[in-house]
Amino acid sequence: KSDSLWYPYLDHIELPRLAAMWDSTALAELQGLPLAQDANRHIRWFTQSCKGVLDEAALTALVSFVSRASEVGMIPIYDLLNHHNGKRNAKLYIREEGVQLLAVGSDNIQQGEEIYLSYGLKAASQIYRDYGFVEEWPTVWNFRDSSTSDNFAFVQLFHGIVAINPSADYLKSIWNSNVSQLQYETEARVHTESLSVYDLERFAQAVNNHLDEFQSTLEEDRVLLSGKESLLAEQRLILNNGDTDTSIAIAEDVISAIHYRIAFKSALTSSFLYAEAMIRKNIESQEL
Repeated sequence: KSDSLWYPYLDHIELPRLAAMWDSTALAELQGLPLAQDANRHIRWFTQSCKGVLDEAALTALVSFVSRASEVGMIPIYDLLNHHNGKRNAKLYIREEGVQLLAVGSDNIQQGEEIYLSYGLKAASQIYRDYGFVEEWPTVWNFRDSSTSDNFAFVQLFHGIVAINPSADYLKSIWNSNVSQLQYETEARVHTESLSVYDLERFAQAVNNHLDEFQSTLEEDRVLLSGKESLLAEQRLILNNGDTDTSIAIAEDVISAIHYRIAFKSALTSSFLYAEAMIRKNIESQEL
């Protein structure tokens, strides 16, 4: 309510359009990715555990909490800070005297420098489900090879560098470290170079199988996305001549779903190329 003490704080928050808010049209654009089956996880929790009625106000409150709250709830100012595991320079500490936000890492935070937190080291599908974005790097992707039922994972960095089949210790080191981009790149390269040719070939084959299962290629998706974005721009221009906000929201959700699957397919393609390069390097080193 507008007369609530918390209204100014809640009113300023820009909420993402999480997959939980999409209709079947947008969810279908995920082409069967796990996110489609897991999109309504928080709605199920709300209706089953909280026994709540999911009207518009309740959905807004749920999305606000899921996408903004820390482990101690929603905190004004703190929830304005963005997530970046690679550039994290601050952390929330819970102490007896209260909640504190402290700088972490070896460098001081300079005036004008953005403050980044970590929302946790989560798979890209979880980050997208809960916060509505795919993080820049390090991005943790996972998938299942339907031909073998084996699960695979990889961490996408930058410059085409990928950590394939990351161990729990490697993932923990990413989350707990505050190092330079070069150090992240070096550690990922060392990890992947330590894998056997057999493991790299299994991974590359699984990626290839997964890409073949999609209903469209990466190139086709990019063409489709361009067309959808052009159509949305036209819809916005004629909004005052009969279009509704609902039609715009649906179009935006569809575009968001296509963006997500493009990000995933692009990451798969990069990981395949990197695995192939590591295979060639290993074979060449064995022949010397």
